[in-house]
Amino acid sequence: MLKNKVLVLGSLAFDYIMGFKENFINAISINHDKEEYQSTVTADSRHKFFGGTAGNIAYNLGVFNIAKVSLLGSVGNDFERLGYKEHINQFKNVDLLVDVYEDLFTAACYIVNDIKANQMIIFHGGALDRCKDIDLKEKISNPEEFIYAINSTQSVEAMSNFAIQLSDLEIPSIFDPGQVTPLFQKENLINIIKKSEILIGNSHEIKQIKEKSGLNEDNLLEYSKAVIITRGSEGSVLVYKDENNKIFRINIPIATPVQTVDTTGAGDGYRAGILTGLTLGMTILDSCRLGAIIGSFVVETSGAQTHKFDITTVRKRFFRTFNYISPELEKI
Repeated sequence: MLKNKVLVLGSLAFDYIMGFKENFINAISINHDKEEYQSTVTADSRHKFFGGTAGNIAYNLGVFNIAKVSLLGSVGNDFERLGYKEHINQFKNVDLLVDVYEDLFTAACYIVNDIKANQMIIFHGGALDRCKDIDLKEKISNPEEFIYAINSTQSVEAMSNFAIQLSDLEIPSIFDPGQVTPLFQKENLINIIKKSEILIGNSHEIKQIKEKSGLNEDNLLEYSKAVIITRGSEGSVLVYKDENNKIFRINIPIATPVQTVDTTGAGDGYRAGILTGLTLGMTILDSCRLGAIIGSFVVETSGAQTHKFDITTVRKRFFRTFNYISPELEKI
């Protein structure tokens, strides 16, 4: 059986980015004694972007056009009206399997940046909160064709349900709890880690996972094949154990972009690179290196789903960064 599919689980959201030409400090009034707060912010710019962890990952997989992708999630009545459905459907290798709730809005993140680079963020989950009701067994009739799934950031209940369902379907998974890591209970977190083959998060998230679970790196590798730690501009770290139970810790540098415009979604591009590499049969190390390459394209434009790349530019940047090209990329 040819395993050439990946399953992407997580958030689909609209990102609204706004600018404020003043300092938030001058626009906020707080009385701590009376617990009173007032703020009036008049944004001078507003841009809408397609976002959400699952959406960003699927976009990069669509641009690369190597893996066959099933994108699952829950969206609202504005998903098609505001163009997100058409945006994803441009990719013939991405199968959009979302549940649409006409009485709800698609998740949205409202971000205002002031002149000091301070951020004011409001997030509305909307239909995203219904992901916990998705039954993968009803959505997937051919689980044996999936080489990997990524169980990415959304509600704790949804990620917990998906971990169990993926295990039942025997689909290997990557656990990516992201910013909701602090919301997991210890036992639940450990159970999901045990059901996942790869754990990924940034330095802060992996630290939280260790503290919350009481597991150190060696303990984590008793359950997972690999732990991947992303470190922004400092690159990433892959920790894994070989067949002889020898532990390796390898630093992976970033790939230098042509320009850095917006770092939003770079980590999701990294994850898409890993999934593509695993689909191609690359080692976990080369898959992470491919992740670094894809992430470098994301930062070159505003928004997490506006950049483009092709196999030629990927090969060139891979060689420039690592001084070789993996044979799997060479033969495409």
